[in-house]
Amino acid sequence: MEEKIALVLGGGGARGAYEIGVWRACREEGFSFNIVTGTSVGSINGAMVAQDEFDLAEQLWREIDTEMVLDIHPELIGEGPKDYDPKIEKLSPEEVLDFIKNIFINKGVSTRGLEDLLRKYIDEDRVRNSKIQYGLVTAEMPSLKERQILKGHWLFCEDIPQGRLHDFIMASASFFPAMQPHLIDGVYYIDGGYVDTVPVSMAVEKGATKIIAVELNPENPLTKKESKAHENLTWIKSPWDLGSILEFDKENAKRIMELGYLEGRKAFGHNTGNFFTFEKDAFTEEEVINADAAAKVFDLDPLKIYTQESLNLELGEVVKNLKAEKSSVEFKTPFLVLAAAEKIKGLPKEAVEFIKDYNGLILKEEKNAIRYLLNHVL
Repeated sequence: MEEKIALVLGGGGARGAYEIGVWRACREEGFSFNIVTGTSVGSINGAMVAQDEFDLAEQLWREIDTEMVLDIHPELIGEGPKDYDPKIEKLSPEEVLDFIKNIFINKGVSTRGLEDLLRKYIDEDRVRNSKIQYGLVTAEMPSLKERQILKGHWLFCEDIPQGRLHDFIMASASFFPAMQPHLIDGVYYIDGGYVDTVPVSMAVEKGATKIIAVELNPENPLTKKESKAHENLTWIKSPWDLGSILEFDKENAKRIMELGYLEGRKAFGHNTGNFFTFEKDAFTEEEVINADAAAKVFDLDPLKIYTQESLNLELGEVVKNLKAEKSSVEFKTPFLVLAAAEKIKGLPKEAVEFIKDYNGLILKEEKNAIRYLLNHVL
């Protein structure tokens, strides 16, 4: 059977930078995609993949901010002064209430800025003529008067009329009620995440033999978990909080792009770890669990790739600083874990070995962190 590799990109608004990081890992892996499907922000990133415009996509996410996507303008809350700053966190309580009122009156924030960005960064002809089959998901906005149910649309380029690709990407990414629904030929469309947050089924429909799926919103109950049953599927999601769905922030985009890249490397077998990333052969399978717990408890940098030596050096420095701190830190988790490890270290060898293997009432993450300190740092 001819191999067909698919990239499936889930919805998640401002978290979409994470998918660009995964794409970077895919490029390093040498994957040549035959199919790309996406929902919401995944449909935007998917179009960039179909264009094979990685550098442009990375540039977009490094430059984007909320005001470029959502039209938070003075006219939404009245005229305002000429030097008005549109960032909502700078508004007075009265202005915020007026702003929220206008959101409800207008059925969501206008997304003219997002549409302008799409037309700037996405070339419809390039997407249509790409060797990569591109598909997206959107949903018709139901009418309560007519008692309609939510109707999803799973569309590939051939299903979308010429000249309307940007409109249907906008439809896929219109996160109602925060954002206005998108009108196409008399029909209002809303975010595709309401019917399918990670559209693996579309890739299966096109005959994908290998699928890499990226999930940005794992807490969303609408995510179709059953699609994981595909026999050759790599499901990538972050154990870290990727930030707000609606707040587009350059610094967070940079951070989560790197998290996506590292998670991709782990998914493809080049590194190990859960929250943190370690060199492949730095630790045994059991030691990785303990190392990960120690790095998390002591708040190390998740954007680094650690060797055993570099991890021990950083943990040693943190331990040194904790010991120098005053008693005011005694109830912080890192201090308590360190104190417990030092107390255990002073016990007879048999007791230390017993406690290392102890599986009774103690938080698992902290227990694993203590084990790592005892074996490698103290």
